Amino acid sequence: MSSIQPVSKQFALHSKLFNNVLEGIEDIKGSKRLSERVNHLQWIAGHVTNSRYRFTAPLGLEMSFLYADCYNDFTQPPPFNRIIDSSVKYPSLTEIKKYWNELAPVFVERISGLTAVQLESESAIAVPTGKTLLDLFSFIASHESYHIGQMSIIRKYLGLSAMSYE
Repeated sequence: MSSIQPVSKQFALHSKLFNNVLEGIEDIKGSKRLSERVNHLQWIAGHVTNSRYRFTAPLGLEMSFLYADCYNDFTQPPPFNRIIDSSVKYPSLTEIKKYWNELAPVFVERISGLTAVQLESESAIAVPTGKTLLDLFSFIASHESYHIGQMSIIRKYLGLSAMSYE
C-alpha cells in the first residue's frame, strides 16, 4: 500500500462528510454565527473549499475557485487567509457545494495516483508537519477534519440532527 492511500481515503471521506454536514441547511442559517468570535458555516465551508483549490497545482490541476478573493489575503503571512468580514458577500452554501463537488472526485483521484518519488519531493508550500508533498497533503487532510468538525457543532447549534456518516 502506498503511503498516500490512508490520506487519500481521508479526502474521499471528507468529500462525502462535507456534503452531509451541510445537508438541509438553508443559506440564511448558513450565515448565522454562534457569536462574533465564531465563523459561520458559509465562511468555514468556503474556506475549506478554497483550501482544496489552492492545493490543486501540485496535482497538475488547473482549477480555480471563483470566490477565492473572499478567503485569500496575500498581504497576510502564510497561509494568506482572510478573516471573516461582515462587509463581504460570501457565496451561498449551494454555490460552495457546487465547487466542492466539481473538484472532489478529481482531487481524490490525483492524490491517490501520486508516486513515492512525488510524495517525497519538496513542496512549494511548507506546513507545520514538514516540507514534502506527503506532509502537505497529510496536513490538509487534518485541516479538513478540523473544519468539518466545527461545521458539525454549528449544525447541532442550528437545531439540526447530527451529521451522518452514511
